Amino acid sequence: MIRKVLIALMVVLMVSSVASAMVVEDVQVPETLMAGDQLLILNGAGVRNVFLNDVYVGGLWLENPSADGNAIAGADEPMAIRIHVLNDFFASSKHINDAFKKGFRFAMPRGDISSIQGELERLEAAFADKITDGEEFDLIYLPGTGTSIYKEGVLKDTIPGLEFKRLFFGIWVSDKATVNDELKEGMLAGKISPEALAAQEQWKEKATAMADAKAAAELKASEEAAAKAAAKAEAMAAAEAKAAEEAAMKVAAVSETKATEDAAMKAAAAEKAKAAEEKAAMKAAAEKEAAVKAAGAAEVMAVEETKAAAAEVAVTRDNFGDQDVFFGVNSAALNADAKKALAAKAKWMKSNPAVSVAVEVYCDSRGSQEYNMALAKKRANSVVSFMTEAGIDASRMETVVFGAVESAANENAWANNRRAHFKIK
Repeated sequence: MIRKVLIALMVVLMVSSVASAMVVEDVQVPETLMAGDQLLILNGAGVRNVFLNDVYVGGLWLENPSADGNAIAGADEPMAIRIHVLNDFFASSKHINDAFKKGFRFAMPRGDISSIQGELERLEAAFADKITDGEEFDLIYLPGTGTSIYKEGVLKDTIPGLEFKRLFFGIWVSDKATVNDELKEGMLAGKISPEALAAQEQWKEKATAMADAKAAAELKASEEAAAKAAAKAEAMAAAEAKAAEEAAMKVAAVSETKATEDAAMKAAAAEKAKAAEEKAAMKAAAEKEAAVKAAGAAEVMAVEETKAAAAEVAVTRDNFGDQDVFFGVNSAALNADAKKALAAKAKWMKSNPAVSVAVEVYCDSRGSQEYNMALAKKRANSVVSFMTEAGIDASRMETVVFGAVESAANENAWANNRRAHFKIK
C-alpha cells in the first residue's frame, strides 16, 4: 500500500525536462545539469580560443544566476563546468594540464603552487588519458565532497577542499582568470531562460514532496514493524510469566505441609518470575530496536539479493531477457557484472545463430531529455560494441533508445532504471 501511494505521488509531481538548449559552435549546451541530487541551471557558455583556434566549448551551471566571478569561485555551493572538446591538439592532455598550471600560478602569490602540489598531481592524472574531439569533461563541485572530474560520465577523481575549488573554478570566472575574455564573459552571462528557471522550481517542489512522502512511508513502516515486535515480545513475556506463576503454585502445593521449605520455595519462585519478566522485557526491547533497524535496510537487501541470484542463472531462451545490464550515474561504462551478463548472452547467441535481439536502453529520470537521450545512445553503443567484440554480428542486434524512465526519486529506483534490456525478436 505504501509503495502504491509513493508511486502515485511521484507520477503527480514529475515534471518534464527542459527541451531547449543553448547552441555554441554547433554544440548543444543543456539548460539544466544534475550535480548529485541538485538540479543546476545554465548560467552561460562560450568558446575557449588559442591562437585563433576554437579549442573547446565551456559552460557554467549554478543554483542561481550570477555575473560575479569572484563570488562564484569562492561560493561553497553546488556548481558545475562542462568542457566539450573541439580541437584535440590544443586540448591534448599536455596542453590542457599546462593551461591549468598556468591558471593556478597566476592566482597564487608569487606564482608559488607548492602548497597545492598534491591536488595538482591528482588533477593532472584525471586528465592524463588521450583526449579526442567530441569528448566531454564535467567538473562538479559539491559542498563537503569536493570537486569531481568526470570524463564521458566516468568518475576519474574527487579532489576535496573549498580552496582548491576556488582556485580551479577561478581559472574561468575570477578576476585572475586565464581563459580568453569571450569564454569568461559567456560563462558569466547570468541570463537564465524561463524554461530553466521553471524546471528548477518544479524540481525543488518535486524533490520536497518525494522526500516528505518517503519519510512518511519509512516512519509508518518502522512504526508498524516496532508495534509487531513489541506485541510479540509482550505475548512471550506474558506466557513466560504465566508459566513461572504456575510453577510457583505447583511448588507451593507440594510443599504446603512444610512451612519453612514452603516460604523458601515461594521466595525462589517469585525471584524466578521476576527474572523471567526482566529477561522478557529486555528481549522485547532488543527485538524492537532490531526491527526498526531492519526496516530501513530490508528493501536495499532485497534488491541486491535479487540481482545476485539473477547473475547465477544460466542463460536459456526462456530467461534470455531476465537479466538486465546496469550502468553507473552519468556513465556508459560497463562494470564487471555488466560484462559478465553480456558475455553469457553472447555465448548463448553464438549457440543460436538464427536468433536476433532488440536492445532497449533506459536512463533514470534526472537531467534534461536531450542529455538522457544522448547518454542512452552511448550506453547502447557500449553494449553493442561489447557484443560485437564477443563475436556477435551487429546485424543481429537492434538498439531501441527510450531515454529517461519516470520512477520514485530514490537511489534504488534510479539505479534500477539505468539499464539495457534484451528481448528476443
